[in-house]
Amino acid sequence: MKYTTDFRDIKQFKPFSFRGMIRDFALTGLSVKAKLPRYKESFFKPRIQFLYIHHVFDDEISKFDNLLNELSKCHTFIPYSEAIRKITSNEIDKSYISISSDDGFKNNLKAAQVLEKYNAKACFFINPDSIGLTDFNKIKEFCSRNLNFPPTEFMNWSDVDKLLKLGHEIGSHTMGHINIATTDLNKVKDNISESFDVIQSRCGKVEHFAFPYGRFFHFNLPSYNYVFEAGFKSCATAERGCHISNEKINLDELLIRRDHVVCDWNLDHTM
Repeated sequence: MKYTTDFRDIKQFKPFSFRGMIRDFALTGLSVKAKLPRYKESFFKPRIQFLYIHHVFDDEISKFDNLLNELSKCHTFIPYSEAIRKITSNEIDKSYISISSDDGFKNNLKAAQVLEKYNAKACFFINPDSIGLTDFNKIKEFCSRNLNFPPTEFMNWSDVDKLLKLGHEIGSHTMGHINIATTDLNKVKDNISESFDVIQSRCGKVEHFAFPYGRFFHFNLPSYNYVFEAGFKSCATAERGCHISNEKINLDELLIRRDHVVCDWNLDHTM
């Protein structure tokens, strides 16, 4: 019984992807363009870019550090709630980055250590059902069934408290990482509401929600409404894109776009 501690084990766990090979080939070409002065200027354009990760394994720590260092050259890191406020009040006056993390793996504590170096605060979206799990077989089942992942250790509530004390935020990712689009709406409503109550009781406050799997087809309008009925102030996707200056927008009309980043990726590809 062994938990995954290195990303190289994840790459062995997941099968070869022809799509991934084509992606790498395309990004290699684009990364050449990204080094041109005119292209680099685009990084300074006023916008809010939400980046999210799932993990920082032992062999990803230095790569995560390198990524934040590179991003800090042309962006200002801001907390998640501050990013939401700037969007809704139309105060996007320069290039901002807001970071979040999904799924609540214990190695998020290592991510927090690197974030501290850059005075960057993140929002960690957790599934209360997996927080504090210690039974290896249950963790293995949860990771395989819900995350398509090998067994990886989750945080406990003491770990969550450590993140809060460092100034980070905690958000909901549903109780147990459900696929909202394929779940009965009544169960979805109860699940979202329960996750709000559990996290609020444990953390004192919870404002942000990110639905699992993250694509538009994993979500629906009734569930979007349930998010705000439960008491959350924002809802996030895993659809790529950024937020630029626009007319003021109400919180319950906003659906956050976030760009997924894997720390192990080639830095030029990520940029």
